[in-house]
Amino acid sequence: MYRDSGIRANAIAPGGTKTGITVNADPAGHGPQVLARYMGNVGRLAEADEQAAAIVFLASDAAANINGVVLPVDNGWAAV
Repeated sequence: MYRDSGIRANAIAPGGTKTGITVNADPAGHGPQVLARYMGNVGRLAEADEQAAAIVFLASDAAANINGVVLPVDNGWAAV
């Protein structure tokens, strides 16, 4: 089993993240409406380093007892 090798399987479910694509979204398209939904809870898009911090945590010894989790990192969007 993978457990015997110390392998855990976790993932993140990211929400709207500030990237070149999201910053330059075409105002005439549907992008801004979708992005506004992601920004609703905290008023901004996530930064890539915030997504990365969740990944680093799940890969760290601090999460040694966490296995089989999909962690929403989406500014609370999935909770609404």
